[in-house]
Amino acid sequence: MNLEPNLEQVRQEYLRRLSVGTSHETALHAVLEHITARNGKMLRPRLTLLAASTLGDEHLNSRRTLLLATAVEMLHNASLLHDDVIDRADTRRGQPSVNAHWGNATAVLVGDWLLAQIMRLLDEVDDRNATRLVNSTVIEMVQAELLQQDSSLFTLHSSLYMKIIDGKTARLFATACALGNPQYEDFGLHYGRLFQMRDDIADGEAPSFVDKLIEQEEAALAAINPALPIHNCNP
Repeated sequence: MNLEPNLEQVRQEYLRRLSVGTSHETALHAVLEHITARNGKMLRPRLTLLAASTLGDEHLNSRRTLLLATAVEMLHNASLLHDDVIDRADTRRGQPSVNAHWGNATAVLVGDWLLAQIMRLLDEVDDRNATRLVNSTVIEMVQAELLQQDSSLFTLHSSLYMKIIDGKTARLFATACALGNPQYEDFGLHYGRLFQMRDDIADGEAPSFVDKLIEQEEAALAAINPALPIHNCNP
């Protein structure tokens, strides 16, 4: 299935939302231009679209799906802004990070601004379940980051490691899928876990026990994947 036209609609809606009500002379406008110039693969909204496609073209092409996929991309980018401040990152996707260029305060405030735009999107969708899911996801992401900060002085064990990656990464993958079709939530959770563990390995930050965890997650994903048409979203 070719989802590129739908993904382009999400991209354009995302850009339109960022441009509304922002003066060209402000730091907010400059930061938003900087963010949109380095858009990534939009993997998370792609998962929303893929999951929605299983319910038929009417659901996939609905404004509800468009707005929820846009909200997912906004939440991902808001989390990146905050993460870069916490991690004191100097670059993001090969470019200077917002906090490195404009300072921590501006990076945090723009991240907060994106969260406010998500609230506006959810108000337009007017779906209590979707709103509840996104809100609980934000809470889990923040709690996981706090847990990682608390655990930074000692060696992670497997259960703690999984709690952190579930909250920081996998939960957003699960939510992205669930917003398209709730039956895909478990798929998104396992896929998000694998995504983060492999990313940790690539960065040389994975604890020694992660290889075993990857085997377990691949087995879990294989058990549910045959019933799902999602095959082409490799980390």
